[in-house]
Amino acid sequence: FIVVITVGFLASKYSRRGSVSGFFLASRNMHWLPVGASLFSSNIGSEHLIGLAGSGAASGVAIATYEMNAIFILMLLGWFFVPVYMSSGIYTMPEYLRLRFGGQRIRTFLSILTLLLYIFTKISIDL
Repeated sequence: FIVVITVGFLASKYSRRGSVSGFFLASRNMHWLPVGASLFSSNIGSEHLIGLAGSGAASGVAIATYEMNAIFILMLLGWFFVPVYMSSGIYTMPEYLRLRFGGQRIRTFLSILTLLLYIFTKISIDL
């Protein structure tokens, strides 16, 4: 625990977070391994370790097809959206929505929808 806190404080001290690019893209100086590990670890939680294991034991390997299909869907979305983001010069989905549709209401709607979906999917999987 102490090591994780120390690494977090050191990373925040020496990082350049003065711009959107510096904050979201680590000033484009980060190696691919920490980025991949961060994406992987942010996706793994109690629903994978307990919920999906229990569902797999109850219903067989059919539950694994959901996770296997997610690999291909995420790659497809990456191939589609990354060029759009790069050509627009934006870094986040709310920035894209503001650029595409204008205004603040769509960004607020996305925030509320994301929170609700996150809460309900975590609750449903853990049950």
